[in-house]
Amino acid sequence: MKQSPETGSVLPPHNLPYQMRLLVQLLTRRFQKVIAPYNLTPLHWGILSCLWREDGLTSQGIAAQLEQLGGTLTVGLDSMEKRKLVRRRPDRRDRRISRVWLTKKGASLRHEAVPAVEAFAGKMFACLSQNEINQMMDLIGRVKAYVEELA
Repeated sequence: MKQSPETGSVLPPHNLPYQMRLLVQLLTRRFQKVIAPYNLTPLHWGILSCLWREDGLTSQGIAAQLEQLGGTLTVGLDSMEKRKLVRRRPDRRDRRISRVWLTKKGASLRHEAVPAVEAFAGKMFACLSQNEINQMMDLIGRVKAYVEELA
């Protein structure tokens, strides 16, 4: 898609990247309100989501799934460990590797927080059909992959 400076289509607020940023900010603020009663941040939610699917991942495995920078993840894991949501232990086969495990408290949050987040997602995207959601996911994935290749 080629945009022409003469039409102003590259200038905020009427360009696609700017509108996408506004949408992400709006969704993030609303999402933070949903998970706030559980004392979670979006990063905590991402980490827990990875561990709810597969407990005992390495920090690098979590970072790869979330496409998160290591330092940021470490800070998140530190705060989650202090709150007793996760625990880090050396790998049994290779003690240089640390694995992250859910505690009972971290595992039990799944039953409380997931339904709230599912309701939030359903409400936020109720204006779209499931087919449109799938198309949107596909388009976002294609643009993301393309932009990553440009770098």
